[in-house]
Formats: sequence, structure tokens, C-alpha cells
Amino acid sequence: MNEHAEMAEQIYFANNGAIDLLTGAISQSRFDQIVKRDLQLSHRNQNQLIIISIRVNLNNYLAINNQMGAEQLKTEVESELVKIYFDLQNIFRQSDCICRISTLGFWVLLTGMSKSDGELLLTRTSDLLPKYLDLAISYHNSGESQLDWYAQIDKLHFLK
Repeated sequence: MNEHAEMAEQIYFANNGAIDLLTGAISQSRFDQIVKRDLQLSHRNQNQLIIISIRVNLNNYLAINNQMGAEQLKTEVESELVKIYFDLQNIFRQSDCICRISTLGFWVLLTGMSKSDGELLLTRTSDLLPKYLDLAISYHNSGESQLDWYAQIDKLHFLK
């Protein structure tokens, strides 16, 4: 992705504190608030929390769409991000939180789901979404802080 980093930096990525202005997904700060609340509830209710990371792999995307110029590609990726968000809304429950966490990706917070159900959902999601997306799943471990959990997810999301 390093060779495409400059193009990726041009992709529109802004929010108004509540939602991402390109896709309509919730903002990172709102997502953090929801995760904090759900972590407290999960400790009391013994619920499993899961975050699924979904990221556009630009190398794979370009392998499919290699005939575009840089500006056309930027516009195309932005349109694709909007489409992915709407696809995610159709895949996940209305109560699941979808956040545009990075220029090229989303995190989806799931509550009250077992690890095996999470794995099945990840497989189903992978089958329903375009193949140029990288998907990963992270489970919150009991006693793990929100920041430690985010560090684990960051490795899955950003360091591929």
C-alpha cells in the first residue's frame, strides 16, 4: 500500500463529530463513546464484544480497476466506500455500530455474540463483500482496557 499512500491521503475523510461526512457512518469519537459504554455493560452482563475490521486493500482494488487515472481512481474509491457502508448496513443488525475508522476502512462493533457466531458472521460478511477488502475480527478479552483492545485491532487494520 505504500506506493498508493499519496493517493489514499487524497480520499475525503472528515466528520462533524457525529458522522463521517462521506459515508454517513458514525464518527470515531462517537464510536469510542459507544465502545466505552458497551464495555461497561459487557462486564456486568457477561456479554462478548467483537469488532470486525473492514479495509479496502488498494493493491487488490487496483488489480481489478487498473485502467483509471489518479483523480478518477480517487473518486471511484470514494464512491466505493459509500457503497461498502450501505452494504454493511444490510449485512449487520441495526443495533451494530459501523464506524469509518480510517481513510480506507470501517470498524463494526457487535455485542452479545459468541466467538463462534462471530466467526460465522465474518465468513458470511466476507462472502457478501467485494474480494478486494481485507477483513479481520477481534474479540474483547475480559479485563482488557479499551486502549489495549484498540491496539490489537489497529494491528489487524493498519499493519497488513
